[in-house]
Amino acid sequence: MRDIFLNYHNEKRGSLARGQTETSAGWGIAPPATIMYRMKYDCNAESYAQQAVNTCRRTELPAYATGGHKQNLFILNSPQVSPKQAIQYALSQWWSQLARFGMRSNMMFYQSEFNRGARNVLNWSKMAWWNTRYVGCAVKNCGSFYAVSCMYYPGGNNVNQYVYQVTSSDFIDGMVEYQVGAVCSGCPRGQCDGQALCRWG
Repeated sequence: MRDIFLNYHNEKRGSLARGQTETSAGWGIAPPATIMYRMKYDCNAESYAQQAVNTCRRTELPAYATGGHKQNLFILNSPQVSPKQAIQYALSQWWSQLARFGMRSNMMFYQSEFNRGARNVLNWSKMAWWNTRYVGCAVKNCGSFYAVSCMYYPGGNNVNQYVYQVTSSDFIDGMVEYQVGAVCSGCPRGQCDGQALCRWG
């Protein structure tokens, strides 16, 4: 199950980083990232996710109970499916927020992101946040529903920061000119992998 969670995140982050296929509703294809870290699976994050689903609560844990992680939680009211199917559905629903609801093309996370009601991208942005390095997840059949949770560290969704950096600036003739950054241009030399994700550690 861990591989399902980790591979999904890295495949989608790589697709986003390359700037070729991920659609942002109302904005077209999401731009490429100058740097997007490859995630690693973390058992500490998983333990918090397991605690979250073990309660079978339908709401995310309060921030003080997640050990500094940011949480995604999905409730699937189809207890007859397999755990693997529940996981795949939760991941796809979180990630599809970008295609369904959109994010402005500069990828700046403004306070207003918290005020979009049901049309928000708050789960997607935690999955996509450029410097989130660790993910750990869990699933539980709660009888009448499945609970699926992932914990992210550092986790993102920080106001007035970028989900990921899409521009580089050049000072030309006394003016700052913004251009779309080259894929992986912010990653240390030799550390960009075949998915356009930045290796670390």
